Amino acid sequence: MAQQGEQAPGSGWYPDPWEAADLRWWDGASWSPAVATLPPVPEPPERTLPLGAFWFAVVASIALVAVSRILVQNTANVLSTRLEREVLQWGFYVVLYGGLFLVVRSACRRFGSGSLRDDLGARFRWSDVGFGPVLFIGARIAQVVVTLPLLLGAAAVRNSSRRYAHLERVQSTSSLLTLAVVGILVAPVVEELLFRGVIQRSLITTVGSKRAAVIQGVLFGLYHFAPFLGLYNLLLLTANSVFGIIFGFVARRRRTLGTGMIAHALTNASVVLVILSQR
Repeated sequence: MAQQGEQAPGSGWYPDPWEAADLRWWDGASWSPAVATLPPVPEPPERTLPLGAFWFAVVASIALVAVSRILVQNTANVLSTRLEREVLQWGFYVVLYGGLFLVVRSACRRFGSGSLRDDLGARFRWSDVGFGPVLFIGARIAQVVVTLPLLLGAAAVRNSSRRYAHLERVQSTSSLLTLAVVGILVAPVVEELLFRGVIQRSLITTVGSKRAAVIQGVLFGLYHFAPFLGLYNLLLLTANSVFGIIFGFVARRRRTLGTGMIAHALTNASVVLVILSQR
């Protein structure tokens, strides 16, 4: 251990020169067989936002969704051509998701450091590529298990579901293409930032990480409520709440939104594929 002409250090634990363990005992003259392992370095606590970020995000999002839907419904009544309606559809998505992203950015700047990566865990890891599809499959199975009793036991919900499926099938090709682009590339990013990011992390210090995951999941289900869908909203609320809760617990566990964004994109892509298969 000591170079020629240097005094050997005193006995004690030192980094293992053979790297077979973290530490090896030096008895003052030679290395002994005794080795030791250092305790794991604890993970830093999950970054959180104050409760004010929760109320800011929820109130701003409700106002944005309500205003965008009212404007679209009122404008749609005076449009006559397909092109005008498709332009309106793009306008709705730009206003909705552009506005929601501004809500996320504003919440981070006002209540956090301003960094989506540090405040919300907005980052990707290579392991997300593998975990994302697993999360997608698991969440879809859970949605089927939970919503199947509603479909089998409530005729009104079943009939409402058929009417909604018909509305999806009669969409034009360009409208469906718009839905695919927004649903696969835009919505997963913005909605994960808002729900599993701002809303969930701003609830942790008040209700704990587990309850925060559940609350944001239920809010995610309510976010998909649409008055014109009638009783089908009950199915949407249940399925999307299950989806949101599972994604919330995964985001809590992995400390990143990358896995959820990939699984979210796969989920929306599967919906588009189902619509295409029924045309």
